[in-house]
Amino acid sequence: MWRWLAALCVFLLLPGAAVARERAAAESARPVYYIATQKRALALTFDVSWGERMLPLVMQVLAREHQTATFFLSGPWARTHPDLVRGLIAAGDEIASHGQQHVNLGDDPETAIADNIGSADAILREYTGAPLRFFRPPNGDFSGRSVEVARGLGYETIIWSVDSRDWMNPGVSEIVARSTRLAFPGAILLFHASDTCKQTDLALPAVIQTLRGEGYTLMTLGQLWALGPAMRDDPRGSGRKPNIAPAPAVA
Repeated sequence: MWRWLAALCVFLLLPGAAVARERAAAESARPVYYIATQKRALALTFDVSWGERMLPLVMQVLAREHQTATFFLSGPWARTHPDLVRGLIAAGDEIASHGQQHVNLGDDPETAIADNIGSADAILREYTGAPLRFFRPPNGDFSGRSVEVARGLGYETIIWSVDSRDWMNPGVSEIVARSTRLAFPGAILLFHASDTCKQTDLALPAVIQTLRGEGYTLMTLGQLWALGPAMRDDPRGSGRKPNIAPAPAVA
């Protein structure tokens, strides 16, 4: 009798366990959008794929503000701009991967995805001398397959929770307003340091100073990563801000 009841319980629990495993697998095959933390901290990130005029201007702003950031570099760009890559590393900035070809990866087969990420990895490691941790797919395009392939190569796929839209060149005031209005504790901020973006360096000082004035500490993605679990639910367009922490008391 007892053996029959035990077998029945196992039979009834198996479907639930299978569903739980499927949900866990589906969740793990998603990228990261923000970090769950109550600390007023943000990751400042930049994508770089072409040009050499905007990045030095951004680097000058960061140096003046004593600020470090994470730079997602494409492989071909890094290979043709060694001095700029070394300058980022010397300044204490974090290097991450933006892939080899700036193409959407979501619908690509595993071999093409692996080749894109792997080719960039080989180039970027020449500079860092160590494995890289983070990969941002070009155009933010991904699939569960691309997330899993990237993870198999040692990379976590990173999207963003706040898009400055500097790539649209909407005006300095709009970049500042959007970046600061949408910020929340643990957010990953997206900027660009490619030459098609004409206003990033002009908006960046006000973005940094405004967020600092609101009690935020801006940091690299690796530093933010240490503050809490990586979150894979997409908060963009939801009208909500996760991780809202109370504003610091004014002395």
